[in-house]
Amino acid sequence: MLAYIIDSLGAPGEIRGVPVPEPGEGQVRVRVQAAGVNPVDAFSAQGFMREMAEHRLPLIPGTDASGVVDAVGSGVVDVDPGDEVFGSAGKTYFGEGTYAEYAVMSAAAITRKPAKLSHAEAAALPTPGATALTLLDAAPVSAGRTVLVVGATGGVGSILVQLAAGHGATVIAVCRGENAEYARELGAAHVIDYTAGNTEEALAALRPGRISALLDTSGDKDLVTGLSTHLEPDGRVASCALGADEQTLTDRGLTAVNTMTMVTTAALTGMAEQIGQGRLRPPQLETLSLDQASAALDQALARHTRGKLILSMTG
Repeated sequence: MLAYIIDSLGAPGEIRGVPVPEPGEGQVRVRVQAAGVNPVDAFSAQGFMREMAEHRLPLIPGTDASGVVDAVGSGVVDVDPGDEVFGSAGKTYFGEGTYAEYAVMSAAAITRKPAKLSHAEAAALPTPGATALTLLDAAPVSAGRTVLVVGATGGVGSILVQLAAGHGATVIAVCRGENAEYARELGAAHVIDYTAGNTEEALAALRPGRISALLDTSGDKDLVTGLSTHLEPDGRVASCALGADEQTLTDRGLTAVNTMTMVTTAALTGMAEQIGQGRLRPPQLETLSLDQASAALDQALARHTRGKLILSMTG
């Protein structure tokens, strides 16, 4: 099979042929149709996460994919060859990822693809969707409350804004100005362009009242700390990108947490149900081919994609 291979962390990879992997116990082999490009893929390719998880070289990046089950390992009972599925590789190490024509994925981190979604749309959902759900578990929102979403128009933010608005919350989106209309389409009531001046002053000018939660996907600790001064006294701050200065925010009386995400079949099934009910739609897509994987990783590292970046294995 063809795969994007990195021989040395931090160095560009290349497309070359490697053996098709075999599924082990509790795993399935998927003929990949599309792979989601996540910041964690770029971080692992650069070696930024060596202290957090094992990196096996030569390394195939990628965690998320959608495709067709090609083979199943022992103990797998819920899917069969020929089933269309989407999900995460579900591995505890980096190296055998989804930037390839075939990928081995954990049966505990996949589910059947909704028929109404393309493979590219489905590949955009696993890690971003599970991350959004984790943030909302850490900082719940409800009807009549106001929530601030920092980094509102990337892969995670696109889902987060929809879910928060779907709960009946008033969403204030912080994003680049060129993404303002997209943020409103997702359900944001107000948009702040963080590139246009002092973001805290722009928030104050909205007179938003009591903000119950700040949900961060940006990792900008200074920005999050500053904006959190507008939260109600018992407000919550949750960041999926280490953007919450937990000690400082806790000293202010806020609840603050930097979240970790695990993609599970249950989370994916919940997303699929919401899509079927029309309560959730995939992020806007930007699609590249596998031979553009190096450019995709560079773009993921910059973290300025509107919606979600996808690698297509079908041209």
